[in-house]
Amino acid sequence: MLRHVKDDLFQIGESVAGRDGWHEAVRVYVLMNDGCPLLFDSGSHIHSGEIMAELKSLLGDTAPGYVFLTHTELPHTGNIKLILDVWPDTKLVVSSAILPHVELPWWVADDQVLYGYAGTEETYGGRRISFLDGILKDQPGTHWMYDGTTGTLFTADAFGYLYPGAADLKFDDELEDGIAGDWLKRYHESAFRFLPMVSGAKVTADIARVFRKRDVRAIAPTHGNAVRHDIAQCIDRFNNAILEICR
Repeated sequence: MLRHVKDDLFQIGESVAGRDGWHEAVRVYVLMNDGCPLLFDSGSHIHSGEIMAELKSLLGDTAPGYVFLTHTELPHTGNIKLILDVWPDTKLVVSSAILPHVELPWWVADDQVLYGYAGTEETYGGRRISFLDGILKDQPGTHWMYDGTTGTLFTADAFGYLYPGAADLKFDDELEDGIAGDWLKRYHESAFRFLPMVSGAKVTADIARVFRKRDVRAIAPTHGNAVRHDIAQCIDRFNNAILEICR
């Protein structure tokens, strides 16, 4: 599924059908970046054929300069080997909190790996990308990235949602009433089973601080389509879902 999100931001990837007709997306995002494409996550290995075909269709003869991994679970790293086989000069950018010799495959060479440090901003192919510690995460090394050019916040698992199959190809502005709060709740209570043990007020306060400091014009979750229209509505429904789960 290759779709244009906004500006030079594109989304590819597939979905997995779950119980009772609910689907979960596994997305990869691409900033075309004027000849040095930047990839965010690499998708699941079960979708390798589709993802590589979509990447080649989008990139043509241009090799990706960097792949930013939000964390090292298979839905996020499953196609790294194929990407590096096709484009061997591509670099990986990972969280400074991961243990590369444990969490990355043995065939990833040391000189292919760069580290993103929370609270810093670096330039990749002329593009400024900033890093922050992931607010919701199921691995200690999860980090989020922010691209100020498009205003996109790449949020890994957070802001994902489960959805009926008919919504698979639709962005929030293509749905009758945006992303439903129930969709967000279903995903987060499944993906973050520890949430009933944490303070919902603390989570929502931390989320508010992230958005207050940045001009976020798109949210790019790995397990959902990009939110590109009503950011405030999505945050409000996300907060309500978190507060309901954390009670």
